[in-house]
Amino acid sequence: MKKTSLIALASFTILLSGCFAEPKSATEEATLITQESEKIPVTLKNYKVAESDFAFGGTVKLGGANKMVHLPVKEFDLDKQVVVRMNQDTVYSGAVVDVSKGATITLPETDGRYISTMVVQNDHYVNDVFIGAGTYELKSDTDSDFVSVTVRIEINMNDPEDIKKVVALQQKIKLDVKGDKVFKQPNYDMDQLEKLRLKLATEALALGSLNNMQGARGSVDEHLHLLGTAVGWGLLPDANARYIGYVPEDNDATGCYRVNYKVPPFNKPGFFSITMYDAEGWMFDKKAILNKNNITFNKDGSFDASFGDCGKDAKNNLPITKGWNFVMRIYEPKLDQLDAYKLPTPLKVK
Repeated sequence: MKKTSLIALASFTILLSGCFAEPKSATEEATLITQESEKIPVTLKNYKVAESDFAFGGTVKLGGANKMVHLPVKEFDLDKQVVVRMNQDTVYSGAVVDVSKGATITLPETDGRYISTMVVQNDHYVNDVFIGAGTYELKSDTDSDFVSVTVRIEINMNDPEDIKKVVALQQKIKLDVKGDKVFKQPNYDMDQLEKLRLKLATEALALGSLNNMQGARGSVDEHLHLLGTAVGWGLLPDANARYIGYVPEDNDATGCYRVNYKVPPFNKPGFFSITMYDAEGWMFDKKAILNKNNITFNKDGSFDASFGDCGKDAKNNLPITKGWNFVMRIYEPKLDQLDAYKLPTPLKVK
């Protein structure tokens, strides 16, 4: 299994797509120095733009210049995890779009299935997340002519027929781009970029939460947004996704744990999932996920979950391994209710 550091948490989105100053000055500085064929220094002043340029360049290299590029959709392969804490909830498509003369994206009808497109500005702010079918205008609010778009579609990775349906939906995503400029990645000092990313991401991880690290310009704390750029480039804003982690005190992979959960509050067409990981953040079993496709619910709408060796008749059972932990992902959460939502502690019963 290919393993990378925890800092690579953001890299899955960077594969799609690869400061305290105003975006314009950072971009102009990059353009000027690039013309002189010198490496552009990366500092706190231009870090958000530099990281975004790096991500934009990654998408272009994959063929996503003014057209959609789709990451492969196939049954999940445990031996080909490229970053830690991947999920099997959604599949991704992306592009870097010239919006200087106007551009739109059209999402297809999905019969209730979650589909969204996130528009990332050149300094990593996300002003727009469009949910559901429709045609949406793509706009830049920086001096850059380019934005990155990422489309997520809900999928059941363990159902070959569902995979076929999602692949067909991906082909129905349409971009209408009036301009023809192709994004060119500036020549940044990558050593400086990587060192600053590591420093900021380490600070972010110490907080234990990704809350308030992404959103529209002026809506999130500046420093937290800087940290979020390092630890989770392409992160959805709080209003569109929340993540709740659980690490048991006793996680030596023996015995059986049981717990009753209420369904977390979310708006349609959102959904939730629980994904199990090992101590380093890797999925270790194809049956490491609970979601609406495989959960057996109780009459009151709650569900009983079990972890470990709980017997063949155990409902909603996830395997465990040494150092096991999980993440509950909530798409389109009801934020006004979510603060009161707590995960009870699983009890070891044998």
